[in-house]
Amino acid sequence: VPWLTKKPSEYLRDHVRIASQPLERPDNDQHLLQMLEMLDAEHILMFSSDYPHWDFDSPKQAFPKLPDALRSRIFYENAKEFYKL
Repeated sequence: VPWLTKKPSEYLRDHVRIASQPLERPDNDQHLLQMLEMLDAEHILMFSSDYPHWDFDSPKQAFPKLPDALRSRIFYENAKEFYKL
């Protein structure tokens, strides 16, 4: 598309955020980590629990052990930046 000045993925990164609920997890935690990387979760994923519904995603159980930097981005930094807090 000739009028675009960036890759489509860069427009998504600049303007779109995705909430994590409902999180459909694969059986293998490595597969989820690979999917998060492909999704660019470090920049566009924000945790959401859907609490108080009975099938909410607990922040302690929804994700496998994440690298500290990625966990901070998903659970705090991405929302802070997006909402300009």
